[in-house]
Amino acid sequence: METSFWDFVLSRPQGIIRHQASEEDVTGGIATVSYVAGEDGKQELKSGIMWYPVNIVNRQAWDEIDRRVELTREKIAAGKMSCLCYYMVINHMDTGLLAKYTGQSRLVVFLHTIPFFFKRLGVGTLQKYAEIFAVEPEDLRQGRLGPPVYDTSQGKQHAGH
Repeated sequence: METSFWDFVLSRPQGIIRHQASEEDVTGGIATVSYVAGEDGKQELKSGIMWYPVNIVNRQAWDEIDRRVELTREKIAAGKMSCLCYYMVINHMDTGLLAKYTGQSRLVVFLHTIPFFFKRLGVGTLQKYAEIFAVEPEDLRQGRLGPPVYDTSQGKQHAGH
């Protein structure tokens, strides 16, 4: 059973929880400090503690991203979305952001998420999308879905992205 952040907060014992979580999970090895109440009640700095709630929230966020990726794959397979949607989801983009990257209007990018319009894209537009998503234009044209640019088992991005 997955523990939510609020379940953790509401079920915790009174006082400060001195749970040692790996800083590697959250910070990638960068040293961090947190203020905690000392034995005398005064605030003191402690290195690398109190990350359990952050780890839970990060895990839930990655689980939501994975859910959205799978839902997008299903819609593409059903012919309801173009593969452009998949690449937007795995790169954490919406139509507005992709429109800014490509110099197109949001409406035009939105239309390209519909298979009917996507199939009719010109070479130049496909090339723009391919450059942004670091894939080949032919992969886009054929609807091939590349691997996500992140690895949720480690919470880190793949090398090269």
